[in-house]
Amino acid sequence: MPDRPNTQHGLADLIARRDAPIMVWGGGFIGLSAAVAFADVGFRCHVVDIDADRVVSINNARVPVPGFEDRIPLRRELVDDGRLSAGLPDEVPWPAAVHVVCVNTDRSGKPVVEPLLDVLRRIRALHGAGGEVIVSIESTVNVRWLREEVLPTLLGDAPDWPGLHLIAAPRRDWMLSADMNLKTLPRVVGSWRDESRPLAEALYSSVSEHVHVARDWAHAALTKPVENLYRYLDLVLTNQLTEAYPDLDVVEVLKLAGTKWNMPTYHPSIGIGGYCIPLSPEFIVEDVAQSQAMPIVHSAREWSAAYPRQLAAKLRDLADGPIGILGVSYAPDARISEGSPAAALARCLRELGVEVRVHDPYFTPDEATHLTGSAPLAYPTGLAEVRMLVVATAHAEYRDLPDIITKLSSPPLIVDNLGLFREELVSRGIQYFELGALSVK
Repeated sequence: MPDRPNTQHGLADLIARRDAPIMVWGGGFIGLSAAVAFADVGFRCHVVDIDADRVVSINNARVPVPGFEDRIPLRRELVDDGRLSAGLPDEVPWPAAVHVVCVNTDRSGKPVVEPLLDVLRRIRALHGAGGEVIVSIESTVNVRWLREEVLPTLLGDAPDWPGLHLIAAPRRDWMLSADMNLKTLPRVVGSWRDESRPLAEALYSSVSEHVHVARDWAHAALTKPVENLYRYLDLVLTNQLTEAYPDLDVVEVLKLAGTKWNMPTYHPSIGIGGYCIPLSPEFIVEDVAQSQAMPIVHSAREWSAAYPRQLAAKLRDLADGPIGILGVSYAPDARISEGSPAAALARCLRELGVEVRVHDPYFTPDEATHLTGSAPLAYPTGLAEVRMLVVATAHAEYRDLPDIITKLSSPPLIVDNLGLFREELVSRGIQYFELGALSVK
């Protein structure tokens, strides 16, 4: 076991001088971007990951997260001068004063605490419930885990660990813009003990321009699922409006409603995707399961789970042949398959007996088939073979779609997820359907 970190000068001083060695657990987007941010301001950082290939990539200054190479500024000099390194869990090279936990806490759309607890057990084994150390949890958690899982795991049989500084620092990430990053996005942090609060603020102020310190770690941890839950409920309501008012152009109504100063402008869609927003109700529901609170969340979850099949049935009735889907990633110009609404729609269509073909420039044909269970769609040559085309994701590669469709002798019916091609295609006489905007035009 490595020696404990030398904290004779105090953690506050080590952080101020950027001499506090940091160990980041998890080398995915969250963990690697955190490690790069800390290394970039002078800290020595070591990334721990169970994926040997990921470890090799990081040690060779390569971002091992496909599609995010330009979102994480992993510079060669960070590795060459020893500020950034990576290794497997049993290859801890030196003692750390700060542990930043960034492991995934969900599997198949449900919260799972075990990956987090495994890391915490390893941290406790390294320090033996002694010495001064910061453990910052950036993974998404719920409040109950902090009390019933995190504390008992770290403390073990010890009555207390006076030098343990526990921090909750949930991540906010907008992966589609390099300008919205750890430095520019407001950060919320909170600590288990009051005396740890200045350390939490000092640590995260080194990489973030705006740090908001919560009264404690529970309030900080709850911030992430709550802010994403508001988005989730709004998006469910948006799609419900299209079902409640099928004879009205709900898209126009939402645009008009968005002119009010405190009302965002929403748009109906094929579903809610991505890493965080679809998970938010799951973390909340698990947190309050015994109290039967939050009935609105339970209702929204049930409706959202049934929505892909309802939409698939509607599209099946409109189509008179194979259906093509453009875009598997939930967001444009990115390789993100987590929570893909297009994949869910494709599976539901196939269950209803529809022949489905899919394309996404960020996934190979085999990958797209694996994610959706559907045959690959050749783009643009295969567009003539489908009778309906669902534009699920507005990748830049599809910007010429109106010109391509117009040249076909028998163009398919276009179903436009967000209405990006409405004016161009309707003006050219192409059969067109924008979600939430009345019927086929």
